[in-house]
Amino acid sequence: MAGNKKFTPLISGIGALRLKLLRECDRLFREKNFPLDMDQVSVLRLLYGSPGLTQKEIGTQLQRDKGSVNRTISVFSEKGIVKVIMDKQDKRKTRIELTIEGKNLAKQTEIVLVKYEKSLASLFSEEEYQTFNLLMNKLLN
Repeated sequence: MAGNKKFTPLISGIGALRLKLLRECDRLFREKNFPLDMDQVSVLRLLYGSPGLTQKEIGTQLQRDKGSVNRTISVFSEKGIVKVIMDKQDKRKTRIELTIEGKNLAKQTEIVLVKYEKSLASLFSEEEYQTFNLLMNKLLN
C-alpha cells in the first residue's frame, strides 16, 4: 500500500477520503436507526431530485452496474420506498418514483448530511473551503 501512495498519492488520497466519508455517513445513519446504507442513500437522493428515472439512468448517473441498481430498487420496492411505473411512451421501460415514505426518508437524509457537511466544513477556513470546492469540481469535470 505504501508503494501505491508513492506513485499515486492523489488517487490513493481520494480513495481513502471517499472510504472515510462513506463509513462516517453510514455510522451517522446507524446512530439515527436509519433503515438504509450509504449506497442506498445515493439512489434515494437521486430519485428525490430527479423523479421518474429508469434503472439504466440511475446506474449511469451514479456509475453503478445494472445488478446493483436492480437490487437496490427491489429492496426499496419491498420496503415501500419506491413505486415502479410503466413508461407512457415505451411500455418496455419502467420509471422509478419515490413514495411518500421514500420522500420522507430522503428529507431525513438531508438533515443528517447537512449536519455532517457543516462539521467537515468547520475544519477549513473560508478560503480553504472555497479552494477545496474549486479543486474538487475541477477533478469532477
